[in-house]
Amino acid sequence: MKTIPVALVVVAAGFLWAIGCGGSPKAGFDDQTASPTEPAEAGNGTSGNNPGGFGMGDAGAGDGGSSACVNLQCQQQACTGGATTSVSGSVYDPAGKNALYDVVVYVPNEHLQVLPSGATCDACDALYTGNPIASTLTDSAGKFTLKNVPVGKNIPLVIQVGKWRRELTIANVAACVDNPQPDKSLSLPKNSTEGDIPQIAISTGNADSLECLLRRVGLDASEYGGGAGGSGHIHIFQGGTLLGGLLGGAAPNTSPPGPQSSSALWNSSASLMKYDVVLLSCEGGETQSMNQQALFDYAKSGGRVFASHFQYSWLNSGPFGAANLATWSPGANNMGDVSAEIVTTFPKGLALSQWLGNVGALTAGELPISAARHNSDVGPANAASQAWIKADAKANPAGATEYFTFNTPIGAMPDKQCGRVVFSDLHVGAVSGDYAGASTQVVPTGCAATDLSPQEKALEFMLFDLSSCVTPDSQPPPPPPGGVK
Repeated sequence: MKTIPVALVVVAAGFLWAIGCGGSPKAGFDDQTASPTEPAEAGNGTSGNNPGGFGMGDAGAGDGGSSACVNLQCQQQACTGGATTSVSGSVYDPAGKNALYDVVVYVPNEHLQVLPSGATCDACDALYTGNPIASTLTDSAGKFTLKNVPVGKNIPLVIQVGKWRRELTIANVAACVDNPQPDKSLSLPKNSTEGDIPQIAISTGNADSLECLLRRVGLDASEYGGGAGGSGHIHIFQGGTLLGGLLGGAAPNTSPPGPQSSSALWNSSASLMKYDVVLLSCEGGETQSMNQQALFDYAKSGGRVFASHFQYSWLNSGPFGAANLATWSPGANNMGDVSAEIVTTFPKGLALSQWLGNVGALTAGELPISAARHNSDVGPANAASQAWIKADAKANPAGATEYFTFNTPIGAMPDKQCGRVVFSDLHVGAVSGDYAGASTQVVPTGCAATDLSPQEKALEFMLFDLSSCVTPDSQPPPPPPGGVK
């Protein structure tokens, strides 16, 4: 068998994990592998030779010496002197530029299962398949240390946030020491050949360009397509605009063009339910032809919604409006360039502040925002909502909320909430130069190939938070499962 010379090998599709016991390729596991590894080489751990990664070995310390251990669990070892076998590193966005917070890192003990597609109302643990036997989360610097890792060659490693998932292989894990991974060798998938990507619908608008944020985060252009068809995971729908003629014409679209959002995306909850995440770009005016009940039902069924600026019209009236999510100020309400304070009174808000500092997005501890808007204020009376970013009180004494979230179903017990909605007054297109000078606004080729601006970095954090497992904002993210079920 050919020796694998690199520390990490991207999981190759089309192969099954071979099993060390009895030479069986399945050994009682089902076949629904999401990203099966290529055949592994013989292990060199002292807990037993395990040529296939999964299989029975000699009893290891992970089960107290009992022969009841299974698969890689048998290669977990007890170490003396308080030592442990660990793997450490940083997990990056698909572009490999920014290390991400709250990414789950784990070693599975069985084949991974295919993730469900579309909005689902599941418990967090349901996302982490394969019976993890060692797991952890990345911190606000994107770093992790995974302890009690199985010893040997070709150890599988999963990195996952929500339905973003990639499976890699560590060529060799040495016992009772840390096994650091090369920097930028661990990143979320940029296309479906590298791993799992959520199904994301984007409604375009000529006043913002959320569709381009995903390109700069690192998604390949091959993942884009017009409408619900195609093999990609980024589905573009053309938004309308109340002031389209004054703002430069129709909203961007793919070539060939995708359908109108009002007729093919938010026309019904059934159309929305196909998607894990729905991004609604600002259209330059209040959204027209809304089916507010459809979006409300989608969100409460586990959907994730990101609404930019004038898309507040979904939230300040109708079924969302009844929930008293914020004090609303309709209109363009452009405040110009401001500095914003990160709300650090809750765990994820503190993590956002630390993360923005780590990626160089803060100036004097605050977030610079170009063309900030003021459409919402979230205060104590808005019990369902959590403010994350507020305009600096010096620039705006009213404390305009630039970013807030709420979990759904609204008012349900936290363990019953499985959907999430974001409202943002931070425009992606305010500083990006997307479609600048273009006679045709084509997605995604018209997106500017620039680094993320400070306010886009804040939106990147929020994009992956929106995609992640839904938990109460008032609590730190819970540790992922780490034992065989």
